[in-house]
Amino acid sequence: MSSDQIVQIANSFLLNAPPGEFLEVVTDVRTLLPDESMLNATAPTTFKLYNEDQQIQADSEDGGHRFLVTPYAEVGTNEYIDHEGGVVATFDHIKQVVTGSRPIAAADEDPAQESLRAELEAELAPYVKEHYPFGTLGVYAREGKLYVCITSTRFNPNNFWNGRWRSCWTITKGGEQLEARIRLQVHYYEDGNVQLQTDTTKAVTSKAGNAKEIAKAIQTAEHGFHQALNTSYELMGENTFKYLRRALPISGKKIVWSNIVSYRVGVEAVHQGK
Repeated sequence: MSSDQIVQIANSFLLNAPPGEFLEVVTDVRTLLPDESMLNATAPTTFKLYNEDQQIQADSEDGGHRFLVTPYAEVGTNEYIDHEGGVVATFDHIKQVVTGSRPIAAADEDPAQESLRAELEAELAPYVKEHYPFGTLGVYAREGKLYVCITSTRFNPNNFWNGRWRSCWTITKGGEQLEARIRLQVHYYEDGNVQLQTDTTKAVTSKAGNAKEIAKAIQTAEHGFHQALNTSYELMGENTFKYLRRALPISGKKIVWSNIVSYRVGVEAVHQGK
């Protein structure tokens, strides 16, 4: 296998790292390589791809709030618009920190969409604060379209679990057509390795193209998704998992393992073993 193929495989592991565990996966993957420096050349690109795909939350330069690192917010190479801070922040994808900022320039925004963008952000802010207490909202205007992005994370490595919610809405046709990609990923790794991953697309319409109706359509759709997810969990607990493993034998009684030879299956097992 060539060095390029090894690097390609290693990077695929990195890009599929669970939320909150990317740097740990980087460390583990490096130890498996013939030479730890093999990833150095591709690291800037890989780190950026991962951060943007995960739509990570970055601390502002003053630490007073968070903004999203997403392709929809990028206005220059590694520069991401932070509307709450009123700046364009330069983000170091390797260190995952802001290294500088500048005021938002006219060229960074879509003047035809800015008014609606700001109104929509104001409409959605209370919703995100209430339903995503660890969440960050970003609303962006680019090339005649609006993008609403929400990320919420909970990292609890002490109890061996991490999770991230990502939703991104694309709004077109004067604000009446909305299309979303909603992703939820949770990793639980105490005494095992279990992951929940959902990747759902939705298309809805708003009654009018104003900020209030758009925000209402988004809230209704995401609430419906939450309800469907809760229902599926209840069904799995009450039905699916029970069908996968019988809690008791058909007799309805627990097996006394010290008396296993007295059971028919035990006797047959003993004879077959001779």
